[in-house]
Amino acid sequence: MYDKSIDIIRPGALAHGSSVSEYTTPVFPIQHCGGRTSPEGMGLAGLLQQQIRKNGAVTAIQDSTDRLSYAELHQKALALAIQIQAGNPGDTSPVGIIIPRGLNHVLGQVAVIYAGRVCVPLDEKLPDSHLASMLENLKSALVLTNATHQHRLPTFRHTLVDHSKVPLMAVDSFHPVFRSAWTSSHILHTSGTTGKPKAVDSMAEGLINLSFDSSDFVRHGQRVGHGASVHFDSALVEIWTTLLRGATVVVIPAETVLDPMALRAFVKTEKLNVLQLTTSLLTVTAFACSDAFSTLDTLLTGGEAINCDIIRLIFDNGAPRRIINGYGPTECSIYTLWHVISQNEALRGEIPVGKPIGNLETFLVNEKGHLAQPGEVGELLVGGPGVARGYIGNPEKTAQSFVTMPQLKSQTTRGIGHVYRTGDLMRTDENGVHFYLGRKDNQVKIRGQRVELEALEASLLETRLVSAAVVIKITPDEVERGQFLLAFCIPTTHESTEGAILRAYISQFPHLMVPRIQLISDLPLSSTGKADRRALERQWYEQIERSRDFAAALEIDSDDVAVQVERIWLDVCSLPAEHLVPTADFVALGGSSIVAVMMITRINQALGVSMQARMLYENSTFEQLVQLVTRLQLNGDDLSAQSEQEIWLQDAQLGQFLRPQDTTIPHWQSPDEGRVFLTGATGFIGIFLLDALVKRPEVVQVACLVRAQDETTALRRIQETGRKYGLFLDLRKVIAVPGDFSLAKLGLDTTQYDHWASWASVVFHLGAKVSYVAPYSSHRQVNVIGTLFMLEFAKHQRLKAMHYSSSIAAYGPTGYVTGATMLPEDERPAPHLAAMQYDTGYSQSQYVAEMIVWSAIDNGFPVSIYRPGFVLGHSKSGLCNPDDFVSRLFTSCISLGLFPILPNQRKEFIPVDFIVNAILHISTSHNNFGHAYNLIQPDLTNAIDINTSFEILKRISRYPLRGVSYTDWVKSLSRRPDDPLHPLTPMLKEAVLGDKTRWEVYENMAEYGRANLRRALQDAPDILNCDPIEVIFERCLKTWVCQVESGLKKE
Repeated sequence: MYDKSIDIIRPGALAHGSSVSEYTTPVFPIQHCGGRTSPEGMGLAGLLQQQIRKNGAVTAIQDSTDRLSYAELHQKALALAIQIQAGNPGDTSPVGIIIPRGLNHVLGQVAVIYAGRVCVPLDEKLPDSHLASMLENLKSALVLTNATHQHRLPTFRHTLVDHSKVPLMAVDSFHPVFRSAWTSSHILHTSGTTGKPKAVDSMAEGLINLSFDSSDFVRHGQRVGHGASVHFDSALVEIWTTLLRGATVVVIPAETVLDPMALRAFVKTEKLNVLQLTTSLLTVTAFACSDAFSTLDTLLTGGEAINCDIIRLIFDNGAPRRIINGYGPTECSIYTLWHVISQNEALRGEIPVGKPIGNLETFLVNEKGHLAQPGEVGELLVGGPGVARGYIGNPEKTAQSFVTMPQLKSQTTRGIGHVYRTGDLMRTDENGVHFYLGRKDNQVKIRGQRVELEALEASLLETRLVSAAVVIKITPDEVERGQFLLAFCIPTTHESTEGAILRAYISQFPHLMVPRIQLISDLPLSSTGKADRRALERQWYEQIERSRDFAAALEIDSDDVAVQVERIWLDVCSLPAEHLVPTADFVALGGSSIVAVMMITRINQALGVSMQARMLYENSTFEQLVQLVTRLQLNGDDLSAQSEQEIWLQDAQLGQFLRPQDTTIPHWQSPDEGRVFLTGATGFIGIFLLDALVKRPEVVQVACLVRAQDETTALRRIQETGRKYGLFLDLRKVIAVPGDFSLAKLGLDTTQYDHWASWASVVFHLGAKVSYVAPYSSHRQVNVIGTLFMLEFAKHQRLKAMHYSSSIAAYGPTGYVTGATMLPEDERPAPHLAAMQYDTGYSQSQYVAEMIVWSAIDNGFPVSIYRPGFVLGHSKSGLCNPDDFVSRLFTSCISLGLFPILPNQRKEFIPVDFIVNAILHISTSHNNFGHAYNLIQPDLTNAIDINTSFEILKRISRYPLRGVSYTDWVKSLSRRPDDPLHPLTPMLKEAVLGDKTRWEVYENMAEYGRANLRRALQDAPDILNCDPIEVIFERCLKTWVCQVESGLKKE
């Protein structure tokens, strides 16, 4: 059965910026594919149905732990398709998919096709703002996500994909929407000249044309490796060509793809028949182990110009049955031309890209638009099934690239002569075989991705850190090194360092390929007055030669690990440097996955270790890498002396299988509830929260878990804390519960534990251990294990919402270490692991604890996460916590008469009453569960840097203050043993990254997001309108001065 109202865009319609679902046209009768016929123009859903009927029990897809048969894939996709349609039956917009490579992603794509919608595979590594922009351009309303990403893009409707939880739907309960081959099936994004990605509207006929080509790229029953990133067009070949031919998709782990030895083993153990690799990845894999492909039937490569030396190497060491060289832009459904390579062609040194696939038509035309003769050079134009409709929302670029040339007589569904201009120059021989020659413009291909050099240059200029930029593609003589982009930049100021430029570039243009940066003082010009790219390239090669001379001069036979690693680093990365500083970062220097493979291979061979790709990225600085290699040599593969990072990652997995037993969540403010279970009541924020709770009429009682021997002692501790901050608590509502949340069952006996778990309407978990000098190990039991025990308590007896207090310190100094510039509130700490080793044990424990809480959210726990900034006193009374870091800092500076000058440093100061009011307001709505809230100044313009904070203090204080260097300030502090900040001098003095201390590495800290906070408080303007910091400082000053004068009296 076919739907007669199929989405088809009329000829030229998309050029006017229309959306993909505005036009309808009848189904076409027949489609021919390389001499074969797809009946009645059948689309992806219809053709997949044929395979399901024939191969129901055959494995359709498998990864390292699970597999789905064709029948299971079909039934689960039906269930998901129902969810997709049920959410908004009238919505026909494209569906974004933010799920990495694996079973869930493939299941998601099939479900979208079954629902009659268009798939938009997205790169989950891109920030939410960028993904949202891409989807808004497509007028999308729905995204499919897995558990890890379900809290992203909160303004979009979500459908969670977890194959283990999706039911097997009865096959007759829902029928897929059978769209024709001439409808849109996928939208993929490519780079553009303006830096804005182009949304390519691809039709199903392209994938079908490729799948049923007479070359039988994939055959029934074969096992096909799936290692491409899902947002790349090559992933569609691995997924859909495999499924449409009744074969099995075998997911290759990301780390395996980048490890030649592991990939070779995977190919053999998983008995792969077909493998697709980009030319760059093929090069480094073959260079490391040339027999990796000997057991394959078909090896397909493409994306860049092929290297004959590498192909000869494969032939000489055990080639697969056939090696196919493929060519094609995304706009023409992945592959347009391909060619089975012969050994003679590799020996001859010229490998063609072949002939058109299936029913595609190709033309070479000269500058006048006339057909080029065999042997003549012309631009390649492509017509026929597989040519995209155009770029959605970009009519100007569509009109430039998708043109009508009636003289070519190319009959397609979009009109006579509708072709795509590739911009690639080629020639053909007398047999019509194509040979790739180069580009007409400055577009290049790197690792399979098309890159507009002008876009990168314009984007670098937009950072305003450079006055001129020229980007070139470098192709090293040694093919195994891989190609890369190099940007020559003239800095605008002395602060425009390579690192600063890269951080700004990545922040503003996260979707663009990252070039290496080289600073220059002026640009060489050609005779036409334009930048001389060839001169710049020569200049770079000359620098590399000097660098290699230096590397060769290093002691060849040295057993020193640092010397050997430095020699490999300089050689592999082709760095024009005479020395590596300890903090030189592999990733920041533009180290691609290809270079990473080569680096790992060389180090493993030269130093006799077994380093994995994950280890390189977790130890990406030169200093860290040397330490890692040393540990590997001492301890072997199984590092018995576990690194701290490994311990954190292991601890972060605690509780991942903890799941609530029911879904009913009490509204804690309802008349029959109102019972609050609170930890941290003897802390600064906790006591103010307790004071606010007992004043609320809807709160019946507050049970405070306090570390104490008995109830009397516990209650006395609460009273003393209240008096300390001028609070006169209404103790009639307070129940003191002696216990300890770092112990199992909170240190209570079973009867008490069961009682309080049944009694509580809601849990506020604010308790934590805070020490700026103690290591992670001393924080672990309280902050990590204690959080796990509180989650168990929240689900025990009945499910209760938990409001968990974390810290902005959970990200560590990620701005300085990783280059991050923006931290949306729902961004999890995991990507910022590399920064945590430079922070305190307390921050490290918050990182791990928050990861545990996010896992709980993924598993269905109703939890909200609050990350307070640096807590000031009360905004009205000025009362402060004299023992916290903020009060100690300002009291110390006033007493010393000195403050440290710390450029590009922000401390997110916020008054305690704002934190309390925000938590209570956010906690009243169940709509706020599953998100994090940065409790900082809601208005970014009110946030100030640390130097401005000291200047305000200097202006309002009656004590004289002057700024000195950080080093001089610490020296002065260390000479005053009675200073309130003196106990923290070990932390303040210890260099953790190069010569920088823990405080200094917070330079250039990323901006903390505020969107969730502002949304949740939009109906509470009295809370949202927080006083400016200067006003709050004036109120807190009297507390700090009193502390100073009290200290002077003691002296």
